[in-house]
Amino acid sequence: QIDDTVNVMRQNIQRTEQRGSKLDDMEDQTHRMGIAASQFKRGANRVHKDLKWKNVRMWALIILGIAVVLAIIIGL
Repeated sequence: QIDDTVNVMRQNIQRTEQRGSKLDDMEDQTHRMGIAASQFKRGANRVHKDLKWKNVRMWALIILGIAVVLAIIIGL
């Protein structure tokens, strides 16, 4: 009966060690995911800023084009 108890205790210790290594792996993975999320956020902000200025330039060109057309029509 003592041998059975010792075996159960050894199995419990092994399981605890395995759980500990799994937790370490999860902690590393969480850290990597945090870094990746930060990089993604910076990239998304950069793309958002670039598209915003592209949109501003497009509207400026449209307004300039309308102004030129109106100037030509009024000038005639």
